[in-house]
Amino acid sequence: MDKSSLLLNELNDVLNDPEVKSNQELTNTLIPFKIKIENDEEYNFICEKLSKAITAYLLTNKFKAPKSVLNLHSNIANGADKHRGLRSFTTWF
Repeated sequence: MDKSSLLLNELNDVLNDPEVKSNQELTNTLIPFKIKIENDEEYNFICEKLSKAITAYLLTNKFKAPKSVLNLHSNIANGADKHRGLRSFTTWF
């Protein structure tokens, strides 16, 4: 399985988490990223944007989120950092 498929599976698991299902704001935050993955958008780009979206959610909700969301955020950190690093590389010169 490729990284995008693994992310899609994990995101589906998170969206099926009862704590997430009962939180409309969180569900509305995550569903667009599921659609982006299904439409084969670039993995690291999705990771970066998803990471930012989860961080914004955490900031507005006193750093409280279901454990599945926190695990997802932790798992995508590498892809998000990689994309941020590649983007910043162009500004070095």
